[in-house]
Amino acid sequence: MTFETFIPPRAKTVLEVTGEVGKDFQDSKENFLAIQPDCNYFVEKNLSLDAEKKFDAIILQNNLTENLSHDELVDLIKKFSAKLKKRGTLIFTLNNISYAENVMAILQGQPLKFKTTLSKVELEQAITDAKLNKFRSMSAGRRINLPQNLVELAKVDTSVFMHIITATPEKLPPKTLIQYSIGENLVCAPIRIHLPNSFFVTEPNITTSSFSSGQPFQFFTEKDFDRRIFRNQRISFNSFARGKKLFDQLISAGYLYLNEMDDHPILWEKDYKSSGYINFVSVHAVQTSTKFLADFLSQYNPHVKIFPNQLRRLLPQKKFNKNQPVTIFFGALNRDKEFKELLPILNQFAKDYGKKIAFKILARQQHFNALQAENKILIGDPAQFDAQFVPYARYEDALKTSDIALLPLQDNIFNRAKSDLKFIECANCGAVALASPVVYSDVIKDGENGFIFKDLKEFSNKLKMLIDNPKKRREVAENAYNYVKHNRLMSQHYEERLDWYFELLAKLPELTKEAQARIEKIAPQFKDEPPEISPPQNNSEGFLEPDAEIIIPV
Repeated sequence: MTFETFIPPRAKTVLEVTGEVGKDFQDSKENFLAIQPDCNYFVEKNLSLDAEKKFDAIILQNNLTENLSHDELVDLIKKFSAKLKKRGTLIFTLNNISYAENVMAILQGQPLKFKTTLSKVELEQAITDAKLNKFRSMSAGRRINLPQNLVELAKVDTSVFMHIITATPEKLPPKTLIQYSIGENLVCAPIRIHLPNSFFVTEPNITTSSFSSGQPFQFFTEKDFDRRIFRNQRISFNSFARGKKLFDQLISAGYLYLNEMDDHPILWEKDYKSSGYINFVSVHAVQTSTKFLADFLSQYNPHVKIFPNQLRRLLPQKKFNKNQPVTIFFGALNRDKEFKELLPILNQFAKDYGKKIAFKILARQQHFNALQAENKILIGDPAQFDAQFVPYARYEDALKTSDIALLPLQDNIFNRAKSDLKFIECANCGAVALASPVVYSDVIKDGENGFIFKDLKEFSNKLKMLIDNPKKRREVAENAYNYVKHNRLMSQHYEERLDWYFELLAKLPELTKEAQARIEKIAPQFKDEPPEISPPQNNSEGFLEPDAEIIIPV
């Protein structure tokens, strides 16, 4: 098990202290450097580095602490705490002596898997006595079957094999909860919600919680969390009253209320109009992914913030193989018209180049069948995922083994609001993008980190050049990869999101008055709409009705 997900991704200097470990031990260096390539990451058996050196994060592996007395442990924690920079984090790992395999070994007279004598409670007390503040405690488990009477006798969770605790010598900030109501969980939420969430929780006193639309959820109070944030993602209310009801509940409970939208509402215009765009009007602020979309949304709410899509980690840089066919990749959601336009050209290239080129088509059987190439591969099972999707890992593997990625996008209002995510995914995988100017001309410097085609003739000419010129392909691929490395990783941007949330929280009374004024302005047009049932008096529970419309990406 590695522990990169517990290190704040902003960390530029990290020390992992392992103690004496076996040959099968794996440190977290490689995985964390993929998240934060600018980090200086040191792996040491003990603290033997320059006494003046300070770190953003230090991982103390179980071997260093598992058999120390209380006083020895406190002294050790103080020693490492002194090596932290401001906002530094100490991360402790601790094997659980009550893990099922240990219990079985005791019963069978076998050597223990873990020889830890330190308990989680004892470690937490030592952290407190060393004047550190604990802010996160997690347990890693593997389920192993034990007789029920033994589980009851142990009186502990025997499935837990390791505890991970994070602490800081700094004063803890106010406890903050960020709740998410997720309307679309397959395509958009992983990038827009789950990725930044996983980074937020590495920071002190940040808790995140998400649930699908239609599920009940709890409203928390200041007794639970000092700061509370609620975000709707890709949900439109089918009535003005329903949108206002949720606003009233959240305001009564002291929440900052945000909306997340990363596609143009024009495809669902009828539903939005029927509720007066209440899901944008009633929130304190809106966050989105592109400037084009932000400009549209600002007519309903002046507080719109752009957070472009970013990637979780940088992949290892691609190793190019001149002896393989040049592989061309096509795969995007709802690009049937675009593919049909390119198909005659692709078929001609397949005829002209034969086995010198190969095609990878993502999921769409009809595209695969229409392509008249002797060297082609269909990625994914067309009988699964509505013939539209494949697991992300398979998509990424297909890109990593492709040389050229086709990113056509027709020019219309909906497409202009889309993000450049496909380009940065291609760049991360080492596939050169040949793209439409719609969306991609804002990020691609033609001939430098990708290629733009404005018409079919230019598409054909540039595709031929890319097939024939491996040196140019490699040069452009490396430029695009470096662009992602230095500009488009979430580790470089997630703090900006938190900073914006905290700025909004500081202005919450003022923002609430503005939202109420916007609601009052459009309320008269809904005076004949049936009222909603009043929310519970204690505001302890909420519910996003299952017939609130979920916005599906296209």
